[in-house]
Amino acid sequence: MKTKFHFTRGEWAAALFLLTIMTAGNIYYFVRDTYPKPSRDAHRYEALFQQFADEQRRLDDSLAEAREQTFRTRPTARADTTPPFRKQEHKPMYDVVRIDINSCDTDQLVTVPQFGSKRAAKLVEYRERLGGFHSFSQLQEVYVLQNIDTTKLKTYLYINKQSIKKLNVNTASYQELVSHPYFDAYLTKLILRHREKNGPIRNLDELQQITHAYPELIEKLRPYISF
Repeated sequence: MKTKFHFTRGEWAAALFLLTIMTAGNIYYFVRDTYPKPSRDAHRYEALFQQFADEQRRLDDSLAEAREQTFRTRPTARADTTPPFRKQEHKPMYDVVRIDINSCDTDQLVTVPQFGSKRAAKLVEYRERLGGFHSFSQLQEVYVLQNIDTTKLKTYLYINKQSIKKLNVNTASYQELVSHPYFDAYLTKLILRHREKNGPIRNLDELQQITHAYPELIEKLRPYISF
């Protein structure tokens, strides 16, 4: 070939380089033509997917805005959801008429909660011996009334202290004194003995000195005796 075409070594190298480029070009175009091109359907699906993604972002933005608006307008206090018919005040069907514990009878007492005929009878019996109640705590002195709830009784009963009957320790008889719940036989004899020897007793202090009664008893006697 060298003698026929008369090419130099450099010319042969250039010819081979050119031939390589031409071959590579043909191979590239052949491969490009045989590679499957995206169809029109693929482009349409890509457009639909992009549209769906845009719609999803719009919905997310709307939801976030709605949540923020709800948080800003949320009331600080819980709304009253009570039905209107339940808001009406329940008034008692009748007014409670309170009874004076120092003047009532057993028929009136049995209408009071916690009272039966036995408790009513014992209360009236003790009240007559006592001369009338000065406080509700005195009910605990009656055996059958020791477990009664005096707090609830104040709804139905009251005490008129003006009706308490007093004993005059200087004129009362032995029977009258000893019948009182706060006087015993020993205390009564001391009073009568002092009256016979020294005359009338003037006040509670003198009564305490004569009988040596403890201060608690003297305070219990205070509403029930006179001089």
